[in-house]
Amino acid sequence: MKLRIHELAAKELLDAVKWYDQLQNGLGRRFQEMAVLQVSKIRKNPQWFPREHENILKAYIPKFPYKILYSVEADSVVI
Repeated sequence: MKLRIHELAAKELLDAVKWYDQLQNGLGRRFQEMAVLQVSKIRKNPQWFPREHENILKAYIPKFPYKILYSVEADSVVI
């Protein structure tokens, strides 16, 4: 499946990476790695994750208090 990431979602991810790095050196990188792993899982099997709302699904980022919200369109996943 194709993947489209909204510019605000990308900015939010980068802001979170910076924030976690301020808390502890390297923590932002670990957060980013976990987020990328979840996005990969979403692309492979987008319907596996639970619904947040009607057409919005959610995938929690393991070990961090964040979730990825996305929708599934005909040929793509939109975050």
